[in-house]
Amino acid sequence: MTVRVRAFGAGAKLFTLQAHGIKAELSDYGAALVGLHHPDGTNVVLGLGSGAAYQDDSQYMGVIAGRYANRIACGRFTLDGQSWQLACNEGRHHLHGGPEGFSRRLWRAETSQDENEVCFRLTSPHLDQGYPGNLEASVRYLITDEGRLRLELKASADRPSLVNLAPHGYFNLTGRPQPAPHLLRLHAGHYTPVDAELIPTGRIRPVDGTPFDYRSARRLDPDMDMNFVIDGAAGTLRPAAELIDPASGRRLLVRASAPGLQVYGGKHLAMGGRFPAHAGLCLEPQYFPDSPNQPAFTAPVIGPGRDYGETIEYDFAPAAGA
Repeated sequence: MTVRVRAFGAGAKLFTLQAHGIKAELSDYGAALVGLHHPDGTNVVLGLGSGAAYQDDSQYMGVIAGRYANRIACGRFTLDGQSWQLACNEGRHHLHGGPEGFSRRLWRAETSQDENEVCFRLTSPHLDQGYPGNLEASVRYLITDEGRLRLELKASADRPSLVNLAPHGYFNLTGRPQPAPHLLRLHAGHYTPVDAELIPTGRIRPVDGTPFDYRSARRLDPDMDMNFVIDGAAGTLRPAAELIDPASGRRLLVRASAPGLQVYGGKHLAMGGRFPAHAGLCLEPQYFPDSPNQPAFTAPVIGPGRDYGETIEYDFAPAAGA
């Protein structure tokens, strides 16, 4: 097993991992997942054709969002009694790490020819986008012996800070960049309601009797943009979601150690000018949105002696009846 590397344009490179029946294509720009190929050869992730295209992208296509994925209300939080103001890039709120977040950086790539993996590393200085602390982040992609794509996300900081790294890949199991009737099952009995600006209210509610009950597989609401509470103990790798293409029978299982899963149906994709709305959907394991400002949520605070580490796996399950 070897890692193939080629120039990708605009100073970026494209890395290809292929083993145990699947193939993953990755870029050091944004530590992005550019492609993920099912054992039948179908690419089930929307990707762009060059590093320059990723630099111009506004839809977070497959990149790692950070320092803090999702939203922080008004870009403000208090940590150890000190208030911090972040750069705001979604109206008055902070989204996916700010206007120059981790998704818009060229990460340092390390490859191992003994193992089928790539590790991307990034240094974020104190006050980068307003965040406290010098931070070191890494994302390791590898294909396991079971034929799963695994992401290992880690970070450390030299003073108390926040970090919440999340992959923002757009999935379409049909292999065609157009709206598709996916079925979705979530291992989530609770969700976090939001206001009109998609900021959580701070409550955690059961999905029973709501439009957010996906505990049995059903047609995905294409306008979905909601955080769900993954069942089971946070910090343990456990089932989070199952995505199904009824026509082909392709199934994607997502396992995660994070407490939450943001499900986004891609309604704003057309704003990027490359794909129609709803051409792909995101399943983003992460900490809850606005967690540093919500007492009922666990905030991912790190610092000396307290590092961050989360794991995600994508697994192509056999088609139903196979």
